[in-house]
Amino acid sequence: MKKTILTFALGIITTTISFAQEGKTQNIDATYVAEVKLDYDKTMAQVPQQYRAQVGPMLKAEIDAGVFMNYFFKSNGKMSTYTLEQKVGNAQSQGGMIAQQMASFDSKPTYKDFTVTPPTSYKEVDMMGKNFLIKDAIPDYKWKISREKTEIAGYQATKAEGVMMDSIPVTAWFAPAIPLKDGPNGLAGLPGFIVKAEFEMNNAHMIITLKELNISDKELKVTLPTKGQVVTTEEFMKIMKEMQKKFQEMSNSSVDTK
Repeated sequence: MKKTILTFALGIITTTISFAQEGKTQNIDATYVAEVKLDYDKTMAQVPQQYRAQVGPMLKAEIDAGVFMNYFFKSNGKMSTYTLEQKVGNAQSQGGMIAQQMASFDSKPTYKDFTVTPPTSYKEVDMMGKNFLIKDAIPDYKWKISREKTEIAGYQATKAEGVMMDSIPVTAWFAPAIPLKDGPNGLAGLPGFIVKAEFEMNNAHMIITLKELNISDKELKVTLPTKGQVVTTEEFMKIMKEMQKKFQEMSNSSVDTK
């Protein structure tokens, strides 16, 4: 038993040392799979009444099949990018209405910069003909680390629970053997690389899981975005709500004039 524990411990130490041997910069190149689970009735409730008969069957087929998207994560230890794969699809097709809508919002990468104080995230978004640059401090997720452990993508992972956007519970699993306090999307701040995250937002249950991870010492340059109207996440959410309200009013107006 002691030999088994010692072998496991040596394996963890060896993996950790490989990230910083001889002072070399170790870059991470990872692939995540994001699964989106939706409730059909709640989703249909967000569709204007006049379009429900037309899109209902397509939405149901897509939700039943499952919506899956691949993301590529790259990090040089100081900055990182999280990018949606251009080819988007679900379990049976190359992308339904839901996947296409999500892809249109996520067409540009999410960037993180850990060289500044506080660490900052960047996200370019094109919305209804307007360009925005969401620039905000990476939030404090108030992580609480548990003793629960599991294996994900070949790595021993520890469970942690936190809070997104002040009120949304998020569960994350991180790998202490990979000493990078980063992860998918805007998540960060745990003592190890985040290999899985799960949360609910806008009636969607999101599950983001590490599929593959490669480590190299090849130079990785990250150029932060500068284009677009600079807004915080809170400011952007307010703009989004105003746009959605105007769109709903326009949809209702077009029905009344027919």
